[in-house]
Amino acid sequence: MTVATPAARSWDAEVAAFQRDGFVVIPNALSPAQVAGLNAAFTRYETEFGPEWSHFSESFIHTADVLPHLSDFDATIENPVVLPFLQRLLGEKLAFEELSLMIRNPTDNVGELKGWHRDVVRAFDRRHEIKVLSVVYYLTDVTANDHCFSIIPGTHDGPRGDMRPEDVRPGMEIDAIGPAGSAYIFHARAIHAGKLKLGSRTRRTIHLYYGQYGDPRSSEWTTIPPRLADKHDPSLPPWLYAKARVTDIIDGTGRKPRDVPPDMTTAQMLIHVQRRANQKAPAP
Repeated sequence: MTVATPAARSWDAEVAAFQRDGFVVIPNALSPAQVAGLNAAFTRYETEFGPEWSHFSESFIHTADVLPHLSDFDATIENPVVLPFLQRLLGEKLAFEELSLMIRNPTDNVGELKGWHRDVVRAFDRRHEIKVLSVVYYLTDVTANDHCFSIIPGTHDGPRGDMRPEDVRPGMEIDAIGPAGSAYIFHARAIHAGKLKLGSRTRRTIHLYYGQYGDPRSSEWTTIPPRLADKHDPSLPPWLYAKARVTDIIDGTGRKPRDVPPDMTTAQMLIHVQRRANQKAPAP
């Protein structure tokens, strides 16, 4: 299958689908060579920066402050296959917010579903403060038998925009499966979860968030280093890295806790925040 170049693609169909469902899939957003290079960088980061990873469980491992250590993932932020679509949705002040890496290992504990939720702000009555979009790149093939991202369509807006995560019932969701190189773009206000499956292979993903310059930053977990903050590239959206020095952080999951020991690492803080969230979560 031939994928149209960004300049030749109108994105009208994808924009309409996103506005209706709150997510779209872009196949072949990364080439096989890019997937191979990113997997090599992923392995290097695992090997060389072990303390940067948060081990939430045997199957859920995550790291959120990669960019100061490696430049290999910069290309995913600037992906010319995806950026034109994001610009259609977010406008000329499209701004990068966060990049993280995630590993989902095989596990027998498939009941350890990361519960249905919205990103950035968990409080239901503040859901309209969520204005960012997420791009998830699959670096491994994900079949119907593998751990996957799962989403409840239409819960970002419209009649289903008032759905509470605890009201989700089996069968409402759509599972995002597909080959390595696929990009899944969703509105962070849409209800979603990570779904675990018996017999799954290890899944590797890259997670990025984008918002608009002028809004508070949605996350301070990712440092935007000087090589990006000071970058002047006319081929890129002009505000892409403009949030590098924004200190106004929305009060939500992207804000680092202020009441922790000063020597706590980012990896330790992420686990601390996750435990707090689990303690506050409503009983099923």
